[in-house]
Parts: sequence; structure tokens; C-alpha cells
Amino acid sequence: MKEIIPITPSTGGPVAPSDIVGRNEEIDLFWSKLDKQGIALFAERRFGKSSILRKMAIEGREGFITIYKHIEGISSPENAVAVLLDRVKEMKLIDEGAFKKLENFYNKTTEIVDEVQGIKFKKLEYSWQKQLFYLFKKLIEKHKDKKIVIMLDEFSIFLDKLNKDVASTVIGFFRNITFEEEFKNIRFVYCGSIGIDLVLDKIKNDGHNIGDPLNHMFKHELQPFTENNAKYFGKCLNLGCELDMHEELIEQICERSNNIPYFIDIVFDKISKAKEATQKSINDAFEEILDDTKGKESIKHFYDRIEGFYPNYKVSVYILNFVSKSAQVVIESEIANNVLTNTTETDRIEINEEIERLKNDGYLFRIMKDGERVYDFKYTLLKSWWKRNKAF
Repeated sequence: MKEIIPITPSTGGPVAPSDIVGRNEEIDLFWSKLDKQGIALFAERRFGKSSILRKMAIEGREGFITIYKHIEGISSPENAVAVLLDRVKEMKLIDEGAFKKLENFYNKTTEIVDEVQGIKFKKLEYSWQKQLFYLFKKLIEKHKDKKIVIMLDEFSIFLDKLNKDVASTVIGFFRNITFEEEFKNIRFVYCGSIGIDLVLDKIKNDGHNIGDPLNHMFKHELQPFTENNAKYFGKCLNLGCELDMHEELIEQICERSNNIPYFIDIVFDKISKAKEATQKSINDAFEEILDDTKGKESIKHFYDRIEGFYPNYKVSVYILNFVSKSAQVVIESEIANNVLTNTTETDRIEINEEIERLKNDGYLFRIMKDGERVYDFKYTLLKSWWKRNKAF
């Protein structure tokens, strides 16, 4: 039996690598994939994406050099390159002498620097492209026979905030760099709480022909814990919070949290502060989560990402409103008919596309029943929150 270790709630803050449990299978899978290709990792906020990447970066793996950087809030590719260089410098991945050469190179203008030590830059239009090209070359020279993994956390949000012309150039350059023979050991990990496909669709809809810039990458949607791993995490929190909670109550917390790590964590935090591990304290904790409309408990993110990124935002809201009020799975045709009673500014094709988008983005699940496509919310916690706070 796996040893229960004491873990205290992180309530959304950074988690110590030793406290990141229940994700060994995913981590082994990611290392295996990184041996051959990059990864596009996505899931809603608070599923543990960043924790997994930080754990991988800190603990490392033989044959890899791993550089992790959170880039949400960075406003340009030039700034992204700058923080990446700072991280490389902090990790001392390149000799100090090479850093000085890099800094000198970074201070020169694009017009002056056409070629540096045999690197063909003339096909590169922007200074940040030349800077990355040169930086990657130095990393490869220093760490021969190792894979260089560049983990860009919240990459999709960073990409979305850029001018669409610039975003198109960034995603194209990153893809092309991995096809250069001399950079065959470079791997990118794009991580995001907004599905990168949504951002790429916005770039395409703006008139940019970017093709499929992820066709060389392993796409992975991070799921909640398995039932066993969720219970193990709950037992670790129970020990760390010194609650002495019965196993049945731990299992109930996990089930009501849909095995999502963050919500298990936050419920234990609330119970710990209440100083009583009872059915009432559990119910009170979930009531606080379901009543939250300000984003304090992170569940509002599910609504915000639709409002900010979905091309047919209102149609998606109508769909989720209708499904949230049903006590059972809903036939696709019934969903469509309900949407059409709310708006005439759509049709069945667009409705079906939005239903599929919601399914692919983790809001709905689909099964076949009596030859019909039927749907329900993927997470009962979200369904209850949506019905309580958003449905009309």
C-alpha cells in the first residue's frame, strides 16, 4: 500500500514538488513523448498543469535539459525572449563568456546583425527570432546529446494577447524551428488553461493561413485524478490537516469535487479552518464554492473562458443553460430546438459546431443512446454552479 504522506492545502498557490501526488502516470507519459516530440497540454484552471510541469522541471530526467517559464502577462515576443534568457542565465545553462556574447548580440539591431558565427539569419525578419535562434544554438552546443525542453506555461493566453499578425509569426516560427536539422533536439511544451485550438481559430479567422501548427506535437487534455489517486490525495490532506476524517467522508469530498485536485484541496482547507470534520462542514464548504460568482473559488473561470474565447458565445451559453436544468442527459436535437427559441441569429450547423466545441473543451460529455447523440455536463460540480448562477 502506498504510504500516506502529510500534505497541507495549497489553496491555489505553488505546490512543493514532494506534495504533487497522483500524477506519476502523466509525468512518465510526458517524458516518453518528449523523447520524440513536443507537447500541447491543456485543461481548465486548477487541474494541476503547472504543478506537473514545475515538478518535471525541478526533478528533471536523464537526457533532458528542462527550462520552465510562466509567460501569462508578457506582452510581446521580445519580452518573452528576454525572460527566457533570464531563466537560462539563472540556471547557468550556458558559460558566462557565452552569456556576455549573447548580451552583446541582444543589444544589436536587426539591420546590423545579418549573420553571427555562420548562423543564417537573413531569412529571419524579426530580432526576437534571431535572438532565439542564437540562444538555442548555444544551448545545443553546451548540452550535446540532450533534449532541450522549453516549457511555456499559459502559452495560449500569451499568444492570444498578441497582435494576430505577430501571433501568427510566433506560432509559425516555433513550429519551423523544430524542423531544422540542427535544432532537432529542441522540444516545446505549450501549456494553457485556454485551449490553444481556440486561440489558433481566432488567428485563422483573422485571415492568417497558419495550417496546423500543432501537427508535430502530442496533444494532451489533462483529466481530473483517477478515483484511487483522488482518494489518496484526500487521505494525505486529511493527515496533513490533522482532521481524523472517516474514509467515507473523504470519498464523498472527492466524488463531489469530480476528483479535480484544486476543489479537493480547497474543501479540505475550508474544513480545516472550520476545525471540524463533519458532514455539515463538508456541505458548507461546497455551498461556498457553488455560491461564488466573483471567481474566488476558480469555478467562474469556466464561464469567463467562454465569454472571452468562443466565437458564438451566446449560443454556447444557451446550450449550457438548457443542459444544466435537465436532470438527465439531453438529446442533441432538443438542445438545438431550445437554442432556436432564444435566438434566430444562428442555425443547426452553428449550433452543432458549438456543441462539439463544448464537448472538446471539457464542458460536456457525449454518449449514444437509442441511435441519438445525447449530452450532459462533464462535471456535476460545474453543472450545479451553472444552474445556480447562470441559467435562465
